[in-house]
Amino acid sequence: MNYLTRHMQSGLYSLGKLSRTPFASLMTCFIIGIALALPAALFVALKNAELISGSLKQTLEMTLYLKQTATPLQVRALLSTLKKQAEIKNARAISPADGLKELQKQAGFDASLENLQNNPLPWAIIVQPSNEINSPKQFEQFSQHLQQLPLVDNVQWDILWVKRLASFITLVHRILYALAAFLSIAVLLIVNNTIRSATEQHHKEIEIIKLIGGTNAFIRRPFLYTGMTYGLLGGMIAWLLVVILVIALKNPSQHLAELYGSQFTLVGMRFDHLLILLAGSLSLGLAGSWLAVTKHLRK
Repeated sequence: MNYLTRHMQSGLYSLGKLSRTPFASLMTCFIIGIALALPAALFVALKNAELISGSLKQTLEMTLYLKQTATPLQVRALLSTLKKQAEIKNARAISPADGLKELQKQAGFDASLENLQNNPLPWAIIVQPSNEINSPKQFEQFSQHLQQLPLVDNVQWDILWVKRLASFITLVHRILYALAAFLSIAVLLIVNNTIRSATEQHHKEIEIIKLIGGTNAFIRRPFLYTGMTYGLLGGMIAWLLVVILVIALKNPSQHLAELYGSQFTLVGMRFDHLLILLAGSLSLGLAGSWLAVTKHLRK
């Protein structure tokens, strides 16, 4: 009970010390909050980019061009077989006549196509892979599997687009990790410098406590609570800044998505993400203050 009482006294003492210098304390918390808000905002942007990429991959289709000798009966049998496969979400066949009509609409040279004596287009089957196929390697393996079917002459899909999207997501992940590491060090230094200044201001008080038998843990405890308070308040400010950013961008992003015929809605930080942010900021505040006080006590 005495141990808990000492911790409660230290926590209240640190809050009282911060309240006596509200402007300086608030500025320190805001600096920490801005430093933490940058990787948090990039994390939210990455999660939304992954949602967009997931919806784009769901619309990716593969075109199976069949051999010229394929008959309608064989095409229907192949289509029925493909629809039963777990890797395929949807499949539909396009006859040579339908393909020629679609080509006439897209190409813009109707007269030239109408003069053709024979339809050169083969049967085609449009295949939409399932959601479980979401990486370039999986797409390539699935494409090779389709290519080995007896009636399939060629498989066409935009592999370059999938690889670019995967590379972009990987690059953003690396930037996020690097930014989070650099700014975490910055937060650590901010708290360390702030607590170091506080220990210098209470140098005489610390000497007196040491002379009357105060332990290092007793001296260190209020400063640790001060550092944790800085970190916790900085994390809350970072979360608030990200929430404001998401609210400000939600309507414009939704309007842009509607112009492209998409139902995408910008998402913010979930509750578990908030807990991770607060735990990380509190840990950085604790580590920065512990380093500052320990160094001072060693002197």
